[in-house]
Amino acid sequence: MQFLPIDISSKNIIKEFFNAQRIEASDMLFGNLYIWHFSRDITYSIINDCLVIKTKFANEHYPFIFYPLGLGDRNATIKQTMEYFLDNGMPFSFRSIESYQKDELESNMPNRFSIAPNRDRFDYLYNVVDLIKLSGRKLHNKKNRLNKFMNLYPNFIYERIDSTNALEVLSTYTNWLNDNPNLNDDLKNEYKGIEACLKNFHLLDMKGAIIRIEGKIAAFSLAEQINDNSVVIHIEKGNIFYDGVYQAINQQFLVNDWSDMEFVNREEDLGLSGLRHAKMTYNPIRFVEKFNANLI
Repeated sequence: MQFLPIDISSKNIIKEFFNAQRIEASDMLFGNLYIWHFSRDITYSIINDCLVIKTKFANEHYPFIFYPLGLGDRNATIKQTMEYFLDNGMPFSFRSIESYQKDELESNMPNRFSIAPNRDRFDYLYNVVDLIKLSGRKLHNKKNRLNKFMNLYPNFIYERIDSTNALEVLSTYTNWLNDNPNLNDDLKNEYKGIEACLKNFHLLDMKGAIIRIEGKIAAFSLAEQINDNSVVIHIEKGNIFYDGVYQAINQQFLVNDWSDMEFVNREEDLGLSGLRHAKMTYNPIRFVEKFNANLI
């Protein structure tokens, strides 16, 4: 069983298998894999006409897999992958499997796995219209921050990212990162993914947006369609010197480029209390639940 590293040339292979079924969780979307393949070991193998993605975090001893994708024999693929892990002295486990995948696993291999939800990895799902209009009591504060931005910076410019400005975005974000007093390894690893995306933007299936104020980039965002009616926001960065800039890039990106989508997936909170609070304040309509499954 041969596992190959993820890189930009893997996009069409991953996309073909990903699109063979309807996926809601953001983990196996190519843009997500590409952003994070610099900071963790992400490899893939094609087995029984199924895609198996294997991942290992730098601070963990053993890898895990995501649920096989594709229209081949997933049950046989799981059994073969399990044998590969055990033969190589590694415990076998899944992470971030969706509810329907959990049900399929339990049906095909009853009582073989200990399965539990992983709340820290749940994706947050919102109505696009809600985040555009910001109507109602629960989003009142967001609306006020957006209105304040519009009043303070009425001449802001919305601009799409393309090959003519992608490197300017990268240069701007590099300066922001270097000036960040809270710079840590997670931000450094994320930077590598953002750098690669912006340098190879024309090769990816992403859209990007910029907000400029007096010619300077004040915020940017990168996103990718995940299924027929949903978009995933991969990256959202702003200069907090400009009051309300995050509310502005969030709303303007949806207004200008994703208004034809019904839902926006703003990914997970990783169990970070501040990030969880921020995501909850946007009033998610539901979570994309994810489960871990360990072989008993």
